[in-house]
Amino acid sequence: MSAAWVIGMRTGISNGTLMEDTRSTLLVRLADRGDQEAWHTFDQLYRPMIVGYACTRGLDNADAEDVAQLCIESVVKHIADYRHQHIGSFKAWLRSIAANKIRDLYRRRRDQQADSAIWNQHHDPKPTPDEVWERHWLMEHLRYCVEKVRPDIADHTYWAFYHTVIENLPAKETAARLGIPVNQVYVAKFRVLERIRASLRDLTGFDVVGRMK
Repeated sequence: MSAAWVIGMRTGISNGTLMEDTRSTLLVRLADRGDQEAWHTFDQLYRPMIVGYACTRGLDNADAEDVAQLCIESVVKHIADYRHQHIGSFKAWLRSIAANKIRDLYRRRRDQQADSAIWNQHHDPKPTPDEVWERHWLMEHLRYCVEKVRPDIADHTYWAFYHTVIENLPAKETAARLGIPVNQVYVAKFRVLERIRASLRDLTGFDVVGRMK
């Protein structure tokens, strides 16, 4: 299981609420094709997500990379239409693009019967495609935010967070490893989680209130 997924589960962040959409700040900026910083952020966040999702749908890495590139090109082309028409959540819109590109790839290679058989073969009802997409959506948002805040966090603070949240070690064992008091472990964990939540809030527009577990 991914470390980012563990972060979400152990901080009380719900993939059904927190990550329901990518909110106005980034989407508004994406309407400007000249905003290179916004598109760079979009690429860093969503390209790995789409590649991972495509691989779980039965594609090899090269094909998954092709699908991701096609999806990003489609977003570039149609983001203004999406914002104008408000076609559901951005998450659902992006997933529909990814699913269609995967189907298109199969159809280009095989006749309709073979395509249907292979698609069904890779359709594992546990988890469902929606659940797979939800997981990749959450994991990639969290991964991006952890990487973003990491350079601004002192080493002992980050490792106190990492051992307790990612590795699920007891605070006492973490304190012994790092040579710090146990209460400092709890403080460090809280500080890093707050930084991650703030980063998620800036990215998604949600004011995240997650209960630490």
